[in-house]
Amino acid sequence: METQFIGILLSSQIYRKLTNGKNPQVLSFYEEAGKINHIIPVFLRLEDLQPGEPETAGYVLDADGKYRFRTIPKPWVIHNRGYQCTKAAKIQIKRLQDEGIILFNEWNHYGKLKIHKLLSESEELRPHLPETVPFDQINMMHMMEKYRELILKPSSGTFGKRNMKVTRLSDTEWVLSYPYKDIWLEEVLPMEQIPLKINSLNILGKFLIQERIVLAEYNNNPFDLRVSVQRNGEGEWQVTGIVGKVAKTGHFVTNVARGGTCVVLEEIIKDIPHLNEKQIVADVERFSISIARKLEQHLTNLADIGLDIGITSEGIPMFIECNARDLRLAFREALLFETWRETYITPISYGKYLLAKRNDQ
Repeated sequence: METQFIGILLSSQIYRKLTNGKNPQVLSFYEEAGKINHIIPVFLRLEDLQPGEPETAGYVLDADGKYRFRTIPKPWVIHNRGYQCTKAAKIQIKRLQDEGIILFNEWNHYGKLKIHKLLSESEELRPHLPETVPFDQINMMHMMEKYRELILKPSSGTFGKRNMKVTRLSDTEWVLSYPYKDIWLEEVLPMEQIPLKINSLNILGKFLIQERIVLAEYNNNPFDLRVSVQRNGEGEWQVTGIVGKVAKTGHFVTNVARGGTCVVLEEIIKDIPHLNEKQIVADVERFSISIARKLEQHLTNLADIGLDIGITSEGIPMFIECNARDLRLAFREALLFETWRETYITPISYGKYLLAKRNDQ
């Protein structure tokens, strides 16, 4: 039987470790997934895949347990775990697809406003979306008239490092909370000065204004959920894992990069006795799969996403963000090692499904 490879485009950070003779743990998950599915992982960069060439070069695990840089037939199925965000990359991916190569999660850099607009098309999902608009002075004043608290965030993710919050104190005064180096600053300002102050902070790139969801709390700190939603070995969407992310005391951002803590959902729900864990899990899973099915109608070859889902004090799931290149680290941080492992194995099972489907045609 012909040897079958599955390509995995690595991030530059992990690829450098590999070239330096290090074996990041996630590679062992891919190897295990390869054994389960009887395919061989080959670790690549996009520049290794030249359109028109029948072969490519990448790292393959040898029998002695070491990775060797080998020339192999170009894989027909490739899982994108790199960060391709240039026009040249888009052109190259299109040329590879024209050859018949299936590259899933081919594009994993989507602006938050685009995702919000796509989801807003769904009557089912719309009640679970916080109002979100581009930042400008007119929109800022309009949103401040409607809501008591607002979040400002870059349209492209920065792990919560540039998020800001504005909170109404009275009819005329607001508090602006924003990051400065490694600390949070707060300023009390008249309402009309808030947009001007935000502009003075030299915010770079596109920013969004978002209605702040009042989240349920764990140990008096707001939390949300990271939900891994992936296509499985039957080609169907599944929720592979759910884990809580709890904001640092006195903060509103749950990202681990900003001091947030990852906690097993069961532990969180114990602290909120009026909520039922089984019901929360069922509602979050149903909601998350509905999001994935809506997005797949517009984002080609989507197969592996990480959703940030908030839970209100009444237990209602609310959409916060979609990560098209989920780093999956929250599961590791919460010591959910089996779930962390599964988030790597499931996409390779989906890759085997795609390969078998192609071979049957």
